[in-house]
Amino acid sequence: MGMSVATAVPEDRTEKGKPVAEKPGWPQQPVISIRVSEALRSRLERLKEVLSKKSGENVTTSEVAKQLLESARGDRLEVAELLTNATTTLAAARRKAEAGLSLARAEWIVLARYVQQGVESQTGDLVSRETMSGILAAFLAAYRVRRGKKPSRDEEYLSNLPRLNREGKPVHGSAAEGIDLQTAVERLIRALKAPDADEVWPQFAARNLYEFLEEESFGIEAMNQALKPYWPVLWRMAARGHYLVRGYPVRDPARRAAEHPWGPAISSVFEGGFVLSFATGGEDLSVLISLPESRQTMFEISPWPTIAEFRSMLESWDTSEPNSFWRGRWFFGYTAMETTVPPVWVRWQGAVTFGFTAQEWASLQKAFGLAWQKPELQRISGELMLEYGEL
Repeated sequence: MGMSVATAVPEDRTEKGKPVAEKPGWPQQPVISIRVSEALRSRLERLKEVLSKKSGENVTTSEVAKQLLESARGDRLEVAELLTNATTTLAAARRKAEAGLSLARAEWIVLARYVQQGVESQTGDLVSRETMSGILAAFLAAYRVRRGKKPSRDEEYLSNLPRLNREGKPVHGSAAEGIDLQTAVERLIRALKAPDADEVWPQFAARNLYEFLEEESFGIEAMNQALKPYWPVLWRMAARGHYLVRGYPVRDPARRAAEHPWGPAISSVFEGGFVLSFATGGEDLSVLISLPESRQTMFEISPWPTIAEFRSMLESWDTSEPNSFWRGRWFFGYTAMETTVPPVWVRWQGAVTFGFTAQEWASLQKAFGLAWQKPELQRISGELMLEYGEL
């Protein structure tokens, strides 16, 4: 069943070729009502969601229809349609990119939207400096192939960035006014290589690429060539955004069916009384950790995002100081202040807590290090990182 969409259009007010006198009052626009199919209604609703998120204000279906009539931007409808099946859209974009084929404008827009969500999501850790630098460089490459100059657009892009002086320090007010967009981006890229990069973290920088692809004029082949070098970083961030928003990876059933099964079996790792065993029977990876025999305890970590966080905790958390913490999505760790108890404690998803001596923690770190030297685990991890993105 269809629905009616009302929108205002100009009306011819003449009588035998002569204008008819208008009564004073508020100008009125006549309204027409049209019936649209369920498919088109679904597209309009999706486009309404996109425009509302972009502007930060509520947008009605009638306003969306009016904008489409006025702008005749067919690619916006295509974007709305692609977003209804975002997982399939992103999987298809990955297939095309890896085959060396060009992406359509709408596909780049969908990808950039998930890149933005991957950067700005509050449910994940900050992305790496290298990734943020890549996103900034991708925007700069796109900016250089745009058609025509729009100073007002440049100001919008600049509003999403911290502006730095030549020494890489943040500046505001009149000191920032003389910094053009290209200079601002180049200084940020350089600053991200410095040890104190967090001081100038450009949290909203990914909005620029999305807005650019949405609003600017450019040749699609020139854009494909400009963004091609940055595909790996953009893909990792789009896959991350998809996972953090939707809760599942960008997994391509056709791709998995065509690939060789994840065999052979991965041999276990033995270190300091710990045993790591691995299972790849499904579409993901599982790690079974058997604690030293005196504990008579084992626990399983799966799927990949939890494994990735556990590895990050082992590699990044400094447990040498008492009363230090690890606060992740699935694990909470802390070091004890008393010397009479194990110094390292890890709580798994708020349910079970394990205590480790310093020697046991070192053995667990070594066991995971040895495991990920195995070519089979490196291959499987590489594919899972492409499905889940940078976590």
